[in-house]
Amino acid sequence: MDHYMLLANDVFHFAVVYEDLIEGDIISLVKFLKIRLSTRSRMSLSSANEPVLQAIVELILPSQYHVPELCLIMNNIKKKGNGRFGFVDIFVLGEEIKKNYISIELKYISLVGLVRNIYGEQTKELKELNANELKELDEKLEREDEEILLKKPYVYYSKEVNEWKKTTIGEVLNNGIKQLERYIDVIAKGQATKNSTGIYDERIKIVNSSNSNTILGFVILVVGFRRIIWKSINEKSTNYKYSKK
Repeated sequence: MDHYMLLANDVFHFAVVYEDLIEGDIISLVKFLKIRLSTRSRMSLSSANEPVLQAIVELILPSQYHVPELCLIMNNIKKKGNGRFGFVDIFVLGEEIKKNYISIELKYISLVGLVRNIYGEQTKELKELNANELKELDEKLEREDEEILLKKPYVYYSKEVNEWKKTTIGEVLNNGIKQLERYIDVIAKGQATKNSTGIYDERIKIVNSSNSNTILGFVILVVGFRRIIWKSINEKSTNYKYSKK
């Protein structure tokens, strides 16, 4: 298969991913995300993060039908930096006929964060894992029982409070679900105004709709490069249509 055939094959599969997604089926997206992650070098396991994950997901989706970091006003009373704004990782626009909209929240669990421990205010690595050891851990976590995996402690650095935080993978997932539920409620309200919450993003055109449309939500949590856990959010009806300007 020559270069152009390979490109055409990718375009076809990504079109299938998009069509399935706006129908409410995320399986194709998860499948191709895992394929993309599997091509990453083991050397990058120690530095991978959510921006890397988001860039990979965006490459799978058609650029004309998705908006990254969709800006919302969550609370118009609060000031910037104190909960006024929220940002949807990826907002996927439905086609003209099929008016489903998809909000995606991404969570990345770094393998380095799984091999850390907290001692008071000091955070130290349990051991310095090399690339091969991280790969072995990645392969082990791929086979881990989901219930056991979600209970695993996880350490990350919080830029908001400038300190290390200890949580569990399950808490990261649950927080992502709650966050996305709040985002979807706000998106359904349409355009933000001086006195109301809503979408506050110049890239999006919002118009009234004669028919009720649906906003669906998915949280995708990735551990390393091999394990993906996803959860769907209760759908929300809206009387608005959204499109890119």
